[in-house]
Amino acid sequence: MLNFFRRFILPNFKPPADKKIIWVHTPSVGEFLTAKPLLQKLKDNKTYLVLTYFSPRAENFLKKQDLADFVLALPFPFGGFIGKFNKLINPELFLLIESDRFPELLKVKAKRKFILNARIGESSFKLLRLLKPIYQNAFGSFNKIICKSEEDYNKFLTLGVKEEKLTVCGNLKAVLKPPAVKIDIEFPRGVKIITAGSTHKGEEKLILDAFSEVKKVYKNAILILAPRHMERIPEVKNLLASFPFSYSLRTELKNKTFEGDILVVDTLGELSAFYEISDLCIVGGTFVPLGGHNILEPAYFGKPVIYGPHIWKFKDLEELLKDIGLGFKTEGVNLAQVLLQWLENPPKPKKDLKKISEQILDCYLRYTVDNPTAG
Repeated sequence: MLNFFRRFILPNFKPPADKKIIWVHTPSVGEFLTAKPLLQKLKDNKTYLVLTYFSPRAENFLKKQDLADFVLALPFPFGGFIGKFNKLINPELFLLIESDRFPELLKVKAKRKFILNARIGESSFKLLRLLKPIYQNAFGSFNKIICKSEEDYNKFLTLGVKEEKLTVCGNLKAVLKPPAVKIDIEFPRGVKIITAGSTHKGEEKLILDAFSEVKKVYKNAILILAPRHMERIPEVKNLLASFPFSYSLRTELKNKTFEGDILVVDTLGELSAFYEISDLCIVGGTFVPLGGHNILEPAYFGKPVIYGPHIWKFKDLEELLKDIGLGFKTEGVNLAQVLLQWLENPPKPKKDLKKISEQILDCYLRYTVDNPTAG
């Protein structure tokens, strides 16, 4: 409630005279994370980044980030509050991430303004078509609307946005930059490594049952199990006690050779490094109704990705993953069969996700950097 009332009060803001003000608006955490690789490229010692958000749930997370210089909730989106804030900060560049469409926000004034990873869902599209006269002008005030897909591009065209205002760069969510972490653990030669990352309650049992079947065929198979939340480690250890496997915690194995069946990752920030050394990867949050986690992360290293049916949070990335040739969805009951199939005949990627990621980021940078010929 306090956060809501703060939206009516202009902040005590003194813009630095020697820096270029960049105003970035992100609806919530997900959109910020989507744009973060791009923002890291734009941010330097000559820029001052102002970050606004709409969802109150994003406040704590965004204020802990070290990327933005000034973070606050978006001023109340009606009655001229955004306009007053706009005049206060006087941005040279305004970036709207994805989908907040308050008319006052769309009419922000800046020397250059863009919508990034622009998308329109079906329900929103129906409403926007009814309000076409309002939104046609509002969208037309942007230098460029950079769409994540051809489908979104065509929706903006239908809303009356001029073709020269639109372009397609691809989905910013596909721009990945995993942390450069190397695993200081050695594994025996010739082992088959399966990493199950970001798992939740109800998924470990499913994965362990499947791993039991894999061990009957591949005696040297190793499972790296990385629960999403560290506080669940005791619960996972209790579950492992009911299986005939030897296991160790990651924190017990610094600078040691792993000997056993299962390694439980009880550290943060190393999951991508475990994906990199694996033969197969399972992404959690997809076998229980949570919506999933980033299914592209293992594919960045050319690894096959197995995931469950609950993938709605990353549905827009599934098509890309399948196009690369590294995605396989399973209901879970046949997880062991899928693991055995891919261990026996590993799929080869049809495309290099690293290159795709670089191409998408370069496309967005071409428009958003201070280049008078772009947009």
